[in-house]
Amino acid sequence: MSEDHTMSIEEIIPSSDSLPTLKRKTEMSAPQFLSTAEAARMLGLSTTLVQTLVDQGDLKGWKTRGGHRRISIESILDYQNASRSVLGTFAKTAIRPRVTVVVETASLLSELIKAHSLWDFAVDVTFFDSVTEALLELSSKRPDMIVVEMSMPRAQQEKTFQALENFNQRGRTPLSVVLISQEKGLSSSIQTSAPSTIQVISGPLNPLWMHAYLTGVVASCRN
Repeated sequence: MSEDHTMSIEEIIPSSDSLPTLKRKTEMSAPQFLSTAEAARMLGLSTTLVQTLVDQGDLKGWKTRGGHRRISIESILDYQNASRSVLGTFAKTAIRPRVTVVVETASLLSELIKAHSLWDFAVDVTFFDSVTEALLELSSKRPDMIVVEMSMPRAQQEKTFQALENFNQRGRTPLSVVLISQEKGLSSSIQTSAPSTIQVISGPLNPLWMHAYLTGVVASCRN
């Protein structure tokens, strides 16, 4: 039997339509691990992206002797909770969310713009090729969320992180920020007077990640 024909996800965890929030406790008879396909269906992501998340350590899993992945339900719930926290700003809004995307790598920026032109999301996305330019626009044209590809040297990444942190500390409603960086311990190197609302993830930023991310934004608006 293939890994995609184990117990259905509906039998393991009730859908969000029937419960206000997902419960971390499952029935004693339910398995604690899901197949890649089941995890992808639960998260609303592609199986390829789920496999990438496991490889990056964002989801915890292991492989059977036959080479099939088994992914921890607990880590899936943790990933969902983190995503909902980042997307909480958009919840129950009737207005098209505004997302600013900053990509300083020219080839990647071109790739994302081309891919986005083929998608039909109810989201207004503005692309910038400069963090400085995007920061100057925050006060006059405030987005609901900003995604920044942090490919610059670490010192510059820390300055960008601090600038966004300062911006959030001054405002009434913090801006939801996702920084995509390969640097380790970036968050811990920033001095903050309150818990940070900025999320740092390892990425990578690419059309597949961007599509999944915007799908999550739209889904959050509809809940």
